[in-house]
Amino acid sequence: MPLIESYRLQVDLSPHSAEELEYEAIAYLDADISPVLPYLNATLGRGVYFPEEPALSWRYKEHNVGFWPDRIAVDHLKDRDEAREMVEELIGLVNRVWDRRGEIEPDTTTHEYLQPLEVYKLLPRTNCGLCGERGCFPFAVKLAAGQIQVQACRPLFEESAYAEQRAELEGLLAVKWPSLQGDLP
Repeated sequence: MPLIESYRLQVDLSPHSAEELEYEAIAYLDADISPVLPYLNATLGRGVYFPEEPALSWRYKEHNVGFWPDRIAVDHLKDRDEAREMVEELIGLVNRVWDRRGEIEPDTTTHEYLQPLEVYKLLPRTNCGLCGERGCFPFAVKLAAGQIQVQACRPLFEESAYAEQRAELEGLLAVKWPSLQGDLP
C-alpha cells in the first residue's frame, strides 16, 4: 500500500525569480511522511536531513526539493505541466522508497551540500572552456549542484598529472542520483 495516496497541489509563480518566469509547486499530502524521511536520506544523494524538524532538503538537477511531514515542495519549474509531472515523480519516489524500506538502512545523519569551492580546488583550474563553461569555477558550481557530469572536464581525464585530483573528486562526487521514475540505487 503506498504511503501517499492523494494530495492537493498548489502551483504558483515563484517570488524568488524576478528575472525570468518560473513556478514552484507544493503538494499538500494526505499522509504523514515523517517515517520515510530517514530512508529518503539514505537513498538520495546530496540531501540535507534535519531530524529535529523533521525535514529533508534535496537538490535534484536544477530543482530544490523539500520534504516535510505534510508536504513536498519543488521549485525552478518552467510551467504548470512540469510542476504536475515533477510532483507526481517525487510522490512516486517517496512511495517506492517506502515500499523498499525493509531493504534500506535508514540514515538520520545531517549531511551538508557539496560546496563549489571544495570542487574547484580539485579541478585543473586551467579555465580552458572545453567543458562548455566559461571557466573552472562556473563548472565547479554546476558540478556541485549536479547539473553537469565530471567527465565534461577533459583535462582532468586526459592528463595523467591530474590523476590524484580526479580520484579525490570522483570520491567526493560518489553519491547516488536516483531516477525519479526508475529503480532506486
